[in-house]
Order: sequence, then C-alpha cells, then structure tokens
Amino acid sequence: MNNRHWMFPLSGAAYGLAFWYLSSYAPLDEYALTSLMTFVASLAFCSWFAVGVRNLRDDVLFTLGVSVLAALQVLSFQVFVGFDFVTDIPTTGLLVCQAIWVGIAVAVWRIWARPQTTVLPNHRDRGALVPEIWSIKLSLAFGLLAIGILWPLLYALTALLELVGLDQIWDFIAEGYIGAPLSGVAFATGVLIAQEKANLLIPVRQVIGVMFRVLYPIQACGLLVFLAVAILGGWEILIAQDFGVWWTVMAAAAGLSYLLFGAVQAGEASTLFGKIGDRIFRVTLWMAPVFAAIAIYTIWLRVADYGLTPSRTYGIWAALFVLFATIWLSVAAFGRRQSTPNALRQTFGHIGICLAVTAFVVHLPLLDPVTMSARSQEARLTEKLGAEASSSELSTRTLNDLSFMATRLGDPGIAAIAKFTASYPDAMPDLTALRDRNPNDRGDMIAADRIPIFPATHKVPSDLVDELLTGPLEFYRRFCRDDTGANLCSILLIDLDGDGREEAVFFIDEDYAPVYRYAAEDSEWVSVATLQLDPNDRDRAQMQRDLEAGAVDVIAPRYSDLKIGGQHWRQTR
Repeated sequence: MNNRHWMFPLSGAAYGLAFWYLSSYAPLDEYALTSLMTFVASLAFCSWFAVGVRNLRDDVLFTLGVSVLAALQVLSFQVFVGFDFVTDIPTTGLLVCQAIWVGIAVAVWRIWARPQTTVLPNHRDRGALVPEIWSIKLSLAFGLLAIGILWPLLYALTALLELVGLDQIWDFIAEGYIGAPLSGVAFATGVLIAQEKANLLIPVRQVIGVMFRVLYPIQACGLLVFLAVAILGGWEILIAQDFGVWWTVMAAAAGLSYLLFGAVQAGEASTLFGKIGDRIFRVTLWMAPVFAAIAIYTIWLRVADYGLTPSRTYGIWAALFVLFATIWLSVAAFGRRQSTPNALRQTFGHIGICLAVTAFVVHLPLLDPVTMSARSQEARLTEKLGAEASSSELSTRTLNDLSFMATRLGDPGIAAIAKFTASYPDAMPDLTALRDRNPNDRGDMIAADRIPIFPATHKVPSDLVDELLTGPLEFYRRFCRDDTGANLCSILLIDLDGDGREEAVFFIDEDYAPVYRYAAEDSEWVSVATLQLDPNDRDRAQMQRDLEAGAVDVIAPRYSDLKIGGQHWRQTR
C-alpha cells in the first residue's frame, strides 16, 4: 500500500468533487441522483478500507459489488416507498442500516483476508471482528479530525494574508467546488494515517476498553436501581407513559451491551474485572435481556392499540435483535470453555455478522418499515371504516389515522387510501384534504359558551371573556373535543400576581396551561406565562371537580403557581 499513498488524497478530492456536483448541479432525476450518491459514498468507504487487502481484482470486485448493492437498495426503497411523503425516521433508518451492513461487510473482508496487526491473531477469527470494527471507527474519527484541523488552519492563514492585502482567498476557498475537494483530501489523509499507523490504534483501543470497563458497572448499577423501583411499584408509571418509553428502555439494554462491546475489544487478559469481579459481572448480564423484553412489551401495547408505525417497526426489529444478542452473550459468558473476554469477543463477532444481515434485511422490498406499517394500518382501519362509513361521517380519530397514512407512509399509504376510496367513496375525504389536515385537530372548534368558567363569581366582564375565547384562545378551542364530542377545556379566572386584577388560565387536555392578562392600556389580552403540570399528576376529571369546589390555592411568586386539589401547576421559568 506504500506505493499507493498518493491515491488516498487524490481519491478524497475526487469523491468530494463528485458529492458537490451531484448535490448542486447534477442533471438527473431524484431516483438516479440519490442512488448515485449512495454508490459514491459506498465506493469511497470500500476503496479506502477494502482495496489493498487481498489481490487487486478481488478487492475491486468486492468494492463494486457492495457499492452497487447499496445503491440498488436505495433505489428499491424509492420505487416501492418513495421519499416524498415519509418522515425522517425511515430515511434516517435506511442510512444508518446501510452504514452498519456496509461497514461490517468491509470489516469481515479485512479480517478474513490475511493476518494483520491487531491485538489478536485474526486470520478467519470471528473474535477479531470486534477490534477491526473499532479500528475502522477510529480511522473514520481521524478523518473527521483532519477536517476539523484543516479548516481552522485555512481560516487563520487567510486571515493573516488579508493583513497584507490578499482578501479574496477565503472567498475562493469557501466555494463548493474548492471546499468539497479540500475536505475530501483532508478526510482521506486522516484515514490513510490511521491505516498506516495501525499499531498506534492498539493503545487507543485499549484506553477505550479500560474506560468502558469502568463505565459498565456504573451503568449496570443504574439499571439495577431502575428494575428495583419498577418491581416496587414503578411499573404502572412506566406503562402509563404516552410515548417513547420503549426507545428509552431498549436504549438502556443496547447501551449496556455496547459498553461491554467496547470493554472486550482490546487486551489479552484472562478476566475483565478480576476473578471475583467476573462472577458478579456474569450475573449482571441478565439485565439487558430483561430490558429488551420490557421494550418489546411496551411496543406491543402501542401496536395492539394503534397498529404499526415506522418507528415502532424499527423498535421491534431492534428490540428483538438486542434480546437475542444479549441472551447469546449471557450463554457465552456462563457456558464458556475459554476465558471470559475471549468467549465474549467470539460471541460479539457472530453477533456483528448477524447485525449486518439484519440491517440489510430490514430494508428489503416489502419488508421495509414503511410498507409493513401501511399494511398494519390498512388492516386496522378496514374494520373501522366499515363500521363508520354507513353514517357518512368518519370519527376524528379515524380521519387523523388516514391523514397519518397520507403524509407519513409514502406510496404504500397512498395505495391503501386509494383502496379505501374505492370501497367507501361517499365517506372518504380526498387525498389533498387528508394531507392538509392538522393531526392534532380533534374536530370542529367547540363553541365558546360550552367552555366552563371558574369561579362563577369572577370579576372579569363577560364581554372580555368572550373576547378572550374568540381571540387568543380561538386556536386552542380546536383541541377541546374528545372523540365523543364532549368538552375538555375550562377557564380559571384568578389573581395570580396580587394586583387586584384576575388573570385567565386556560386548561386543555394537556400538561400545560397558558396564562393571559387583560392589558387595559392596549385593550387586548396578552400572554404572560405558561403553567406546567407533571404528566404523572394529570387527572382531568379530578381537576374539574376541584375547580367546581373552589379548591384552588395561589403559590408565590408573581404569576404564581397554582395548586388545584392535589395537582401542582408550576410556572415555566
């Protein structure tokens, strides 16, 4: 590879120029452009890490094969799903999964080629996949570091030259056709240095391993406390969370496993934490599968009620993989025939290969998260539409679900809506109306006179209250209906700042409440604060009873907090 050093910065400049041209001026349609950029990115990565490993013919064939396969996967996603009416979750997921399987494929290609300079002999040794992955990540980090050094240096030099009258250099360098190749040269040079000085990466990996060995027991203790609290009564609070709890729980399991992945990647010691420490460590391995199982359960609760969405589909894939991977690690640690670090390295090598296969399969045509979500929502809504179409008026929740399909599930969602329209032409709104619909809208604006005002003996004139409801609160009144059409909102008129004039606190079915004060000098209501409630304390029915009973206390300071019954509404400060 010494004779080809010049190819790294040259290829970096070429790839940088290609990216600049494709993103700015390429006369291609969207399909070809996105796939071509994927091909260029994969080609750059593989040419820097896979070429020069075996003979040139095999390396080039591998590089072209992986790059073409990655581009075809993006093209198939565009054909079957499209990028127009999907959120960032599927597109980001596609990018992340491609980075995973391409990166691991290159790492496998490198370790199965010939013995290399790593901590362990790695000829066809799956355990060597762990340090090899870390070496690739560190090489990429050196590339980013080189870019981070280059641009401040160039800026400082151009600022110095400006002192002697050369004031156009920075403008020239900052042009895309110059800046992109320069960044490519810097990145490729950083990768080259890391590749050529591979022996220097070994102590860096060992430092990372030591750090992760310190962090692992800290994380394990935190998860143990979490599980203890859940067993002693926190389980109901966990399940009652509205959104995202499964991501948090699954991230805890994946994070613990990733710390272990870093802890075992370097060093040839026979134990991780000492003989006694390893016995305790093996007991902690059961926590990650438990967290993964909790994540699967919490996802399933949402799927049973609302069907699949792209984020839930990714969550299921990830949680299932983490569950089986962590069980595999536990079995390897307890049933080992070799030292604990070696056993775990071998297991992580197998898990890495399985992760690459899973990351590739997740976005195969008809198995991608968007298509699976569209099928799930179609099956769920078919029965609901059949029951509601006879009344020629769909419920607010059904309309919101259809709007979700029209705006976030790409071509599969649009195809499902076309089927609904063909089956129920009188009840279904058109596609444009569904896309324009506010997903938080709970129906028509509720009448102002249906919103109760507390207390009944308030001092604010009724015409000013009507002005508030038809002015600043008009937007909020769109969210005052539940699925049955009942009112969810109320107004509390109370003096919060002790000036003898009552402010208006508007409660909706959320954990926040805006506060308004009538400014007599401007003859208008103005927003002065927002009160926030702990979501776990929210009980709308109980609060309504407390308001009717007058169980309201003012808590200083100015624009004070409120205490309604046992609920404490805190001002956001």
